[in-house]
Amino acid sequence: SSTTANEARVAMYPNPNNGDQLFVSLSNVEEGVESINVDIYDSFGKRVAQRTIGVQDGFANTTIALNGELANGMYLVSITSAAGVMHTERLLIQK
Repeated sequence: SSTTANEARVAMYPNPNNGDQLFVSLSNVEEGVESINVDIYDSFGKRVAQRTIGVQDGFANTTIALNGELANGMYLVSITSAAGVMHTERLLIQK
């Protein structure tokens, strides 16, 4: 994938995930954005988790406690800001 120098970059790990914790970080967040939303959707499009993360100096980092509540399978993690959808990643839960 090609990225521009000022495009936001997402790191999400571990993936595949065992369903305990998911680490999400975002860098190069556009100026003026104070928070972003992280939503996790199941294969049916149902939102199964949601977090709001504060942005500081263009960076956002968080740990999402999944607590073993997600079943094995593929999920979509959508990261959005006030400016619109920034990034969508696939997340595989494998226990």
